[in-house]
Amino acid sequence: MGRGAVGPPSRYSRRVVANVDRLRRDKGLTVGELLSRAGMTKSYYQSRAGFSLPYNTNDIEALAAALGVTPEEVASPETTARSEMRVAAAPLAARVRRLVQSQAAAEDDLLEHLADVDPLLADNARALLDAVSHTVVLDEEVLPLIAHWADVPTEYLTDYTDATVTDRTDAQLELRDAMRAAGASSIRFRALGEMSPDALRAIAHSLRSGPDDT
Repeated sequence: MGRGAVGPPSRYSRRVVANVDRLRRDKGLTVGELLSRAGMTKSYYQSRAGFSLPYNTNDIEALAAALGVTPEEVASPETTARSEMRVAAAPLAARVRRLVQSQAAAEDDLLEHLADVDPLLADNARALLDAVSHTVVLDEEVLPLIAHWADVPTEYLTDYTDATVTDRTDAQLELRDAMRAAGASSIRFRALGEMSPDALRAIAHSLRSGPDDT
């Protein structure tokens, strides 16, 4: 069964995280550009976007300045309508299935988890996984919540054209698979530190190869 760093985030936390990402997209900024403007490190941002820790008031002010909006626009998502976004169905569904596999779970496990948080989000995820069209419309909250469930960086789903995030996360998933096959029952990405994708893949290969017989 998949699990993130903490229990399911509150609706307010989900809305703030989704609001930051929506404002970023509206401004045409990549995650890297937003972090550079806000003076945040990627690991710091990922811990907030991934619901491990909440944004504090200084974060809200820095993000607002970087986005060219008021702190109230960032921190008060209830004043804005819940929004949706259209995404490419096939590549995103493939990533979600890869995350389900990495948790040694079934798609129904993910859907049940989302339904416990908000049935609408479970319906969104089901629509993505069952999509037969090229694109699908999703609620802005669903992708960060799936990433939280799978314990991966949020950008792996919300900014999946970022080659650096993709390469590192794919390498971490390979290592997670190898560690589970070797008998580890719980693997968290935060325990892997800042190792390069090549180093992660080398460890995964070593685990799969078994002990040296020489």
